[in-house]
Amino acid sequence: MRLPRRYAWWGLLALLAVLLGWQMHLSEPEQALAVACPDIVARCELAPAGLQVRFDHPPRPLQKFQVMVELPGAQAVHASFNMRGMEMGFNRYRLLPDGPGRWQAEVLLPACIQGRKDWLMTLEVDGRRYELPFSSL
Repeated sequence: MRLPRRYAWWGLLALLAVLLGWQMHLSEPEQALAVACPDIVARCELAPAGLQVRFDHPPRPLQKFQVMVELPGAQAVHASFNMRGMEMGFNRYRLLPDGPGRWQAEVLLPACIQGRKDWLMTLEVDGRRYELPFSSL
Protein backbone atom coordinates (compact mmCIF):
# COMPACT_ATOMS: atom_id res chain seq x y z
CA MET A 1 0.00 0.00 0.00
CA ARG A 2 1.41 3.32 -1.06
CA LEU A 3 0.74 6.57 0.85
CA PRO A 4 -0.42 9.65 -1.04
CA ARG A 5 2.23 12.26 -1.80
CA ARG A 6 0.71 14.85 0.52
CA TYR A 7 1.46 12.61 3.51
CA ALA A 8 5.10 12.48 2.46
CA TRP A 9 5.23 16.29 2.36
CA TRP A 10 3.63 16.54 5.80
CA GLY A 11 6.15 14.02 7.11
CA LEU A 12 9.01 16.00 5.62
CA LEU A 13 7.71 19.23 7.18
CA ALA A 14 7.34 17.53 10.58
CA LEU A 15 10.91 16.24 10.35
CA LEU A 16 12.21 19.72 9.47
CA ALA A 17 10.30 21.22 12.41
CA VAL A 18 11.82 18.66 14.80
CA LEU A 19 15.33 19.31 13.45
CA LEU A 20 14.88 23.09 13.72
CA GLY A 21 13.62 22.76 17.29
CA TRP A 22 16.60 20.57 18.18
CA GLN A 23 19.03 23.08 16.65
CA MET A 24 17.42 25.92 18.63
CA HIS A 25 17.71 23.84 21.79
CA LEU A 26 21.41 23.26 21.15
CA SER A 27 22.07 26.96 20.52
CA GLU A 28 20.42 28.24 23.72
CA PRO A 29 22.86 30.40 25.68
CA GLU A 30 24.52 28.95 28.74
CA GLN A 31 22.88 30.00 32.00
CA ALA A 32 24.73 32.89 33.64
CA LEU A 33 26.62 32.28 36.89
CA ALA A 34 25.47 34.76 39.56
CA VAL A 35 28.43 36.34 41.36
CA ALA A 36 28.29 38.45 44.52
CA CYS A 37 30.55 41.49 44.36
CA PRO A 38 30.61 43.67 47.49
CA ASP A 39 32.70 46.48 45.94
CA ILE A 40 33.13 46.42 42.17
CA VAL A 41 35.33 49.54 42.27
CA ALA A 42 37.84 47.85 44.60
CA ARG A 43 37.90 44.67 42.44
CA CYS A 44 35.96 41.45 42.34
CA GLU A 45 37.50 38.08 41.72
CA LEU A 46 35.27 35.45 40.20
CA ALA A 47 36.57 32.14 41.50
CA PRO A 48 37.34 29.53 40.29
CA ALA A 49 37.77 31.21 36.89
CA GLY A 50 40.46 33.63 38.12
CA LEU A 51 38.55 36.40 36.40
CA GLN A 52 38.90 39.88 37.94
CA VAL A 53 36.50 42.76 37.29
CA ARG A 54 36.47 46.36 38.45
CA PHE A 55 35.14 49.81 37.60
CA ASP A 56 37.41 52.88 37.72
CA HIS A 57 34.89 54.78 39.87
CA PRO A 58 31.34 54.32 41.20
CA PRO A 59 28.96 54.37 38.24
CA ARG A 60 26.33 57.07 37.72
CA PRO A 61 23.70 57.04 34.98
CA LEU A 62 24.65 59.14 31.95
CA GLN A 63 28.28 59.48 33.10
CA LYS A 64 31.08 57.46 31.51
CA PHE A 65 33.15 54.99 33.51
CA GLN A 66 35.66 52.27 32.69
CA VAL A 67 35.02 48.54 33.03
CA MET A 68 38.24 46.57 33.37
CA VAL A 69 38.56 42.80 33.21
CA GLU A 70 41.61 40.63 33.75
CA LEU A 71 41.82 37.02 32.64
CA PRO A 72 44.94 35.57 31.04
CA GLY A 73 44.16 33.78 27.80
CA ALA A 74 40.71 35.32 27.26
CA GLN A 75 39.78 35.70 23.60
CA ALA A 76 36.60 37.86 23.73
CA VAL A 77 34.91 39.89 26.49
CA HIS A 78 31.51 41.62 26.34
CA ALA A 79 29.41 43.37 29.00
CA SER A 80 25.77 44.42 29.03
CA PHE A 81 23.74 46.28 31.66
CA ASN A 82 20.09 45.85 32.66
CA MET A 83 17.91 45.70 35.75
CA ARG A 84 15.98 42.66 36.93
CA GLY A 85 12.64 42.67 35.21
CA MET A 86 13.51 45.79 33.21
CA GLU A 87 15.33 45.92 29.90
CA MET A 88 17.38 49.09 29.57
CA GLY A 89 17.73 49.19 25.81
CA PHE A 90 20.66 47.97 23.75
CA ASN A 91 23.83 48.60 25.71
CA ARG A 92 26.17 45.72 24.97
CA TYR A 93 29.84 46.66 25.00
CA ARG A 94 32.80 44.83 23.49
CA LEU A 95 35.81 45.20 25.76
CA LEU A 96 39.05 45.85 23.93
CA PRO A 97 42.46 44.33 24.72
CA ASP A 98 44.54 46.50 27.04
CA GLY A 99 47.67 44.40 27.42
CA PRO A 100 48.18 40.67 28.02
CA GLY A 101 45.10 39.24 29.74
CA ARG A 102 43.57 42.70 30.29
CA TRP A 103 40.40 44.13 28.69
CA GLN A 104 38.63 47.46 29.04
CA ALA A 105 35.67 49.48 27.75
CA GLU A 106 34.20 52.90 28.40
CA VAL A 107 30.57 52.48 29.46
CA LEU A 108 27.60 54.80 29.83
CA LEU A 109 24.61 53.59 31.86
CA PRO A 110 21.22 54.80 30.68
CA ALA A 111 18.99 56.72 33.09
CA CYS A 112 16.11 54.84 34.70
CA ILE A 113 12.93 56.91 34.65
CA GLN A 114 11.74 55.04 37.77
CA GLY A 115 14.84 56.11 39.67
CA ARG A 116 16.04 52.55 40.28
CA LYS A 117 19.75 52.02 40.92
CA ASP A 118 19.90 48.21 41.13
CA TRP A 119 21.92 47.20 38.08
CA LEU A 120 22.93 43.82 36.76
CA MET A 121 26.03 43.53 34.60
CA THR A 122 26.15 40.43 32.42
CA LEU A 123 29.76 39.70 31.58
CA GLU A 124 30.46 37.27 28.72
CA VAL A 125 33.98 35.86 28.54
CA ASP A 126 34.71 33.35 25.79
CA GLY A 127 31.08 32.18 25.79
CA ARG A 128 30.74 31.89 29.58
CA ARG A 129 28.32 34.28 31.25
CA TYR A 130 28.52 35.89 34.70
CA GLU A 131 25.95 38.16 36.36
CA LEU A 132 27.22 40.78 38.78
CA PRO A 133 24.69 42.95 40.63
CA PHE A 134 25.81 46.47 41.59
CA SER A 135 24.29 49.82 42.53
CA SER A 136 24.77 53.15 40.87
CA LEU A 137 24.91 56.50 42.63
